[in-house]
Amino acid sequence: MSALRKSTESGLEAVDAAALTDTARGLWSDLSQAGLKHMRRMALAIDEIAPLPGSLVYIVGRQLPNHQSQLTPVVFSALDVNTHLQIAQLYLTLTFASVVDFLDFVRDNFPFRVCHVRTLGEFPFFGLPVGERRHEFTQMAEDRGIQHTIISNPSREALYTVLSKLTFAGNLANSANLQSERQLVRDLVNFLFFHNNHRSLPSLAGRTPLQKLRTFRNYNILYSFDPFASVPRLM
Repeated sequence: MSALRKSTESGLEAVDAAALTDTARGLWSDLSQAGLKHMRRMALAIDEIAPLPGSLVYIVGRQLPNHQSQLTPVVFSALDVNTHLQIAQLYLTLTFASVVDFLDFVRDNFPFRVCHVRTLGEFPFFGLPVGERRHEFTQMAEDRGIQHTIISNPSREALYTVLSKLTFAGNLANSANLQSERQLVRDLVNFLFFHNNHRSLPSLAGRTPLQKLRTFRNYNILYSFDPFASVPRLM
C-alpha cells in the first residue's frame, strides 16, 4: 500500500496517514524479526564458545582516574561468557596481590566452578617468566585449578571487545564517583545487582544473566544473585 495519495483538490501528492502507519508497522515488524534472528545467532555462537557456566570467564581490569590523592584505585570485573553473570571488586592500588585476591573472589563467589579465565596480556596478568616457570598469574590460577590464557590481540577477539563493555570496569569506570568511597561502592553494588538480575541482553537472546543461568537444571531454583555476602569495601 502506498503511503502517498493524490489530493482531489490540489492534484498534489499528500501523505496518507493510515497507509504510512501500516508501512511503519510492517517495517518495524521486519526489523524486529531480523533483530530476533541476529540475537539468536549471537546466543548460539556464545553457547558454542562457552557451553556451560564457568567454562570461560573474562577478567577485565581498569584503573580509575583519581585527582583527589596519589592513589590510583582499580576495579576488576569478571564476566562469565555463557551466562554473562558478573562480579567485581574495588582495590586501592593495582598490584599483583590485588589481582590474586580478586581471582580468589571469582573462584569463591560465582555460583559455579570457574574452569578457565582469559585476560589481556598486560600487568598484573602477564609478566616475563623466570627460567622454566610459567607466568606468575598463570601459575597462581593453575594452583587453584583454573586455566589461564592470554588475549594477545584484543582487536581480533570480537567477543572480548563486546562483552568487556558490559562490565563495570569497561562501562562505568570513567564516570565513577571517586570523591566518596561509600558512593563508589554503592554504585558498584547497584550496577552488579541490576546487571545480573534485571538487564536483558541481546547476546543472551533478550534474557537476563540470571534467566540464562536458570536454564541449567542445578540453578533453576535460584531467584536472585548477589556476589557479596557482606558490604564490600576497598581492599
